[in-house]
Amino acid sequence: MLQEPFLFFGTIAENIAYGKPAATRAEIVAAARAAHAHEFILRLPHGYDSLVGERGQALSGGERQRISIARALLIDPRILILDEATSSVDTTTEKEIQKALDNLVRGRTTIAIAHRLSTLRDANRLVVLDRGSVVEVGSHDQLMACEGHYYRLYQAQARNVDTEDELRRMELAAKREEERE
Repeated sequence: MLQEPFLFFGTIAENIAYGKPAATRAEIVAAARAAHAHEFILRLPHGYDSLVGERGQALSGGERQRISIARALLIDPRILILDEATSSVDTTTEKEIQKALDNLVRGRTTIAIAHRLSTLRDANRLVVLDRGSVVEVGSHDQLMACEGHYYRLYQAQARNVDTEDELRRMELAAKREEERE
């Protein structure tokens, strides 16, 4: 799943069933329900038969993302790659998408690329990269306890500051503190 999901001209049902063209309507609806998309789909003029413009222009970012999640649920892959799955949506929509993602990742290997660290709290293992190099590995709790790179980035995001600049300042302060000890 990409940061900006790809939808094509066709119906909502066709977009969900893209990876499994022989899917039944019941399978499509079940996937949409699990993706928290069913309710908004029913509000569309023709429900599952509503046409989606090229690239899904008629839908909001969160709606497009939930259609993409429904598609992935229907395909039922063993390995799933999520690339910034919630980066282009507001916090309310992010919570809805996160519920859908919880259904999607259950029981499968998932590789999630994310800058919004709150979306990774429940991961079994986090690999933290900085400028292309692995700097930390562990669970959310382990990395928070270490008070390293992940901790500083998480704290900066929690304070809702410009994370890149703030993280660099925090890293410099931490290095100075280490040098003094």
